[in-house]
Amino acid sequence: MPQIDLSKKIVFTSILTIAFLVFAATPAPTHAAETPEGYTPITWVGESGIQSFIKAPESAGYIDYITVIDLTKNDIKLISTSTPRVYGGAAISPFSDVLTKNWLFARAVVESFKKGHPEAKFIWNAPFFNVEMSTTVLSLGLKSSDAEGPFINSGARSEPDMAQPRRMLIIDNTEHRAKIADFDATVFVNEGDQAVEGFDPFGVPSNKAAQASRVYLGVRNDGKELIVYCSKSASNQEASNGLLSAGVLPEYQIQVDGGGSATCGYNLPGQYFVEPGRAVPHIMGAIPSVEKGTVTINNLNVRTGAGANNPAVRKLPLGAEVTMYEVKNGWVRISDTEWVSASYIKKIQTLPYSAKVTVANLNVRSGAGSSFAVMRKLALGEVVQVHEEKNGWLRISPSEWVMGTYVE
Repeated sequence: MPQIDLSKKIVFTSILTIAFLVFAATPAPTHAAETPEGYTPITWVGESGIQSFIKAPESAGYIDYITVIDLTKNDIKLISTSTPRVYGGAAISPFSDVLTKNWLFARAVVESFKKGHPEAKFIWNAPFFNVEMSTTVLSLGLKSSDAEGPFINSGARSEPDMAQPRRMLIIDNTEHRAKIADFDATVFVNEGDQAVEGFDPFGVPSNKAAQASRVYLGVRNDGKELIVYCSKSASNQEASNGLLSAGVLPEYQIQVDGGGSATCGYNLPGQYFVEPGRAVPHIMGAIPSVEKGTVTINNLNVRTGAGANNPAVRKLPLGAEVTMYEVKNGWVRISDTEWVSASYIKKIQTLPYSAKVTVANLNVRSGAGSSFAVMRKLALGEVVQVHEEKNGWLRISPSEWVMGTYVE
């Protein structure tokens, strides 16, 4: 393993040190994530499937943070402000997909994102952006969805940015997987439901040693874990080494922001590991993926274990809502010790949600019904965002509908 770069950074305040010592004495939930080399687990805060670690400098400098997110327990969403995006022009090459435009976005302070999205338990900012007067143009590509439906943004794609080696983070919340690879516009458009374009771990070669706030991401464990590195001041080498200490090789790392806007922290009022110096157009958030379901028969037996041989302790009425904590051999755990048969539970989908097409050449129509015109077709396995359900039809954009029978 390469030697960790221990070059001196800017001096941090004694207040931060005292605050950490106070918080560290407070117990928190137990997590199974392996501690990165040179880091210490943070025990005063955490969420299900989310564990953070801290590395203090040996003498003077800023603290580095690493957070491990289990994607089998958390969805990853890009979150924008409540102000609608604005058309900023046609997509810039190499993007050519019909959904892709060069959108402009409003900005907001991160605390307002946190208040507006309490479901996001851990947050960080991405992607790179350029500050303009009232709206912001992104530097690079982004794929997500908002109140208006799914969208793909090409970004400004300036000549200096295009001269740098670029990568992409693809999130597939349906499969609970992530991947980082060299940027490819076709893959960016067609895979996953969330995507961010960024730079390779080292960015511009001449700036490897420059100190700046950094947000780096990595994937490990066959794409089942997303690793977030965040620091108020680090070089590209230090940020990459931080992910390497967590077992993320450089080829599975991406730089998604840096400079004056890097931030990360838990969704607690005023809590940040690293706080931004300016308002941002987007944050990324980890949202627990615990599912809900409804009971489809009356007097459903609730048992003490996953099997009909376990005693029934109570009954549930038709239409009762349950939390699906675990599915095992055809049984669903609805509390710490209670199980019901999965055959009588219908999963509730919270809008918007990601879904996959189960047939080839699925007709996309202009309205909720087979009498409406066909606008285009979807391929088998294609992922869509469902924003509305109506009489067996699903709205996947502001004006496009598909039959729900062929989407799951």
